[in-house]
Amino acid sequence: MPLGGMTATVSANGQVLLPPELSESAQLQPGDRLEVQFYKGTLVLRKRQPLSPAQCAELLERSRSLPEAGPSDDAVVAETIGEARTRRG
Repeated sequence: MPLGGMTATVSANGQVLLPPELSESAQLQPGDRLEVQFYKGTLVLRKRQPLSPAQCAELLERSRSLPEAGPSDDAVVAETIGEARTRRG
């Protein structure tokens, strides 16, 4: 069930208290860690959840079917990193 229209307050030391309904819906417990990102003016919180053994196995199997990286791949990666550093500069 989507929840919307709720307000959270940021304390003087940067802590955010989520509304209880939201915490319950997301099944958050004290000590849970959230990934936080700022994207196009929006704060995004994502509950970190460890991968299950089945998810790990699936990722490993998928990675085995990928082609081997070659010299041209290395060049593209280096170019992309350079562009990102220039933009950040």
